[in-house]
Amino acid sequence: MEKYSGFGLLKHSLSHHENWQRVWRNPTPKKHYDAIIVGGGGHGLATAYYMAKEHGMTNIAVVEKGYLGGGNTARNTTIIRSNYLWDEAAHLYEHSLKLWEGLAQDLNYNLMFSQRGVLNLGHTLQDMRDIERRVSANRLNGIDSQLLNT
Repeated sequence: MEKYSGFGLLKHSLSHHENWQRVWRNPTPKKHYDAIIVGGGGHGLATAYYMAKEHGMTNIAVVEKGYLGGGNTARNTTIIRSNYLWDEAAHLYEHSLKLWEGLAQDLNYNLMFSQRGVLNLGHTLQDMRDIERRVSANRLNGIDSQLLNT
């Protein structure tokens, strides 16, 4: 597989980006699989990837009616966050966030992952109470969070 690089991007721009190596295969389905994942969006592809990487599974089918990586992951601004109120959810999503940090390097594919903060504006007293509660819950779970007020 060709490695993605700035030089490669420049080289392919000279041919109007028409000669890129095909990334996805379209194989004939097998009769048996170790796992079948329905949905080739962000969650389905991540599940297949980690089943292969962490569990050595190599006979996995990803079935998608549209295109791989589509769905909400492709259509909308995907937010991967860990600011949840339940301890279990906060830890699960914080772990998921850490998995994303090295995924582009592992895959040699630009996932356009960019870590940014999030700012929630409170317009009412109840909004501010909810935001303060979330910030406190995050801090208790070791998640960087700040309350800004004037």
